[in-house]
Amino acid sequence: MPRGVRRFPLLSGVALCAILAGPIAVAQASDNSLRATLDSYGPKIVKDEKAVKKGLKGYPAGKVRPLTRALKHEVGDLHTLKSKLAHESASTTAGAKARTDIIKGLGLIASAYGTLRKDVLAANGGPVPAAKVKAAVKTDEKGRKKYLAGLNLLGG
Repeated sequence: MPRGVRRFPLLSGVALCAILAGPIAVAQASDNSLRATLDSYGPKIVKDEKAVKKGLKGYPAGKVRPLTRALKHEVGDLHTLKSKLAHESASTTAGAKARTDIIKGLGLIASAYGTLRKDVLAANGGPVPAAKVKAAVKTDEKGRKKYLAGLNLLGG
């Protein structure tokens, strides 16, 4: 048997293995990429949350600016994270569901904070009506449930 003929089945077998193994490695990497993106934004989100809490403490005393700035940063970071996740792919069904839940949760939280910021600015340093605060809290809670459900699916 000529030398080239014998090598062809071997090379095609190696290529077939590479093709078959490739998507498996990429598939695992996709869910890991989602986790890495979430991990990279974790410190920013925690910092923003602390700034919002601090701003809320000063708000009743008439200090509006720290709260509105903190809310603006938080909303911006949530939207950025949401956008980055939207451009990543999941490799498993659980990863796809997790990605969808997390994106939806981040959107709801950002919406709640954005609305609260607008309400605080509209109140010109006065108190925000209780009904508006309750609505923002309810939306935030829905978003956090979705976000946590997604994290649980990712194993994070």
